[in-house]
Amino acid sequence: MAENIKSPEPKIQGAAKKQRGPFKKRRAGVVLTKDEVIAIKAGRKKLRREMRAMGIKNRKEFELTASSLGLYFDKNRRLALLWWLLRGRLFWLLLGLGALLLTALAGISYITELQGHFTISMTDDLFREGFTLSETVGFENPTSHLFASPAEGVPCISIKNIPTNVDDIDGLHNDEYFAYTFYVRNDGETAQDLEWNLLVNSESLGISDAAWVMLFVDGKMTVYAKPDENGNSQMLPAQDDDTRGYENLPLIEKAADPQGQFETVRKIGAAVRWRVKPKNFLSGTAVDVGRFYNVQPKEVHKFTVVIWLEGDDPHCTNELIGGHLGMEFHLELVE
Repeated sequence: MAENIKSPEPKIQGAAKKQRGPFKKRRAGVVLTKDEVIAIKAGRKKLRREMRAMGIKNRKEFELTASSLGLYFDKNRRLALLWWLLRGRLFWLLLGLGALLLTALAGISYITELQGHFTISMTDDLFREGFTLSETVGFENPTSHLFASPAEGVPCISIKNIPTNVDDIDGLHNDEYFAYTFYVRNDGETAQDLEWNLLVNSESLGISDAAWVMLFVDGKMTVYAKPDENGNSQMLPAQDDDTRGYENLPLIEKAADPQGQFETVRKIGAAVRWRVKPKNFLSGTAVDVGRFYNVQPKEVHKFTVVIWLEGDDPHCTNELIGGHLGMEFHLELVE
């Protein structure tokens, strides 16, 4: 069962108000404005309530999801130290040291328990400009971030097993692969330039070597895979193998670059056998990046991300059993 958390935050207007007091809340080392603190607190409260409604009560799971969506504050160690000094009791000092140890262990636990969540988030400035996310084209539940549970226990399959309607189903629709469809809309009052990034944020056992990605942007599909050891595209079948190929791939009709990503290996009567030429990942942690220019108010863009273990990829072996892959889709304002 998939869980998708929607936690809308209050829209921030007017001049940014600074925090008061000696101990200011920070995120990633940056001092937040008063309105940003209020928005993060509201987002955490909303996220906790919705996760509990879905039966997710584990605090580690909550903190993991909240952190991935930017709903967190840095730990204020100076405030804690001052409190210990004022109390001046050994018991509280030991208690505080124990708490720090548990916090450190919990941080390690978060890393080891990040089992491939897929998150969609946007920067604060993009949110302030009025952009929202949704799992449905009608934007019944607009939000600033989304997340989806991973597909678990998936086998190695073939690109030919990806259905032709994979871009037509909203939200999470896992099968023997991971698939998630969502939308972004400019609900602001001015046109803006928008950049998206599809990133790898965690993995184990080198599973990304065998993971292939299919990204639909407004209905146009691109296939991605990591390059081989020499930096060359992992074509299937290989460039020097004309003995086989994929027969009748209807997804070619949806390709953004059909001639660049698919080529005819041979024809047998009316049947055509194809070679797939995936676009290389940009790096070990980035799949691709793209931009929309001059996004007008109420303009909507649609994305579908599909991830699967490609059975014909030579890296898809039994050594990947038990591995995990986490990805995120990040949206930001282009200045």
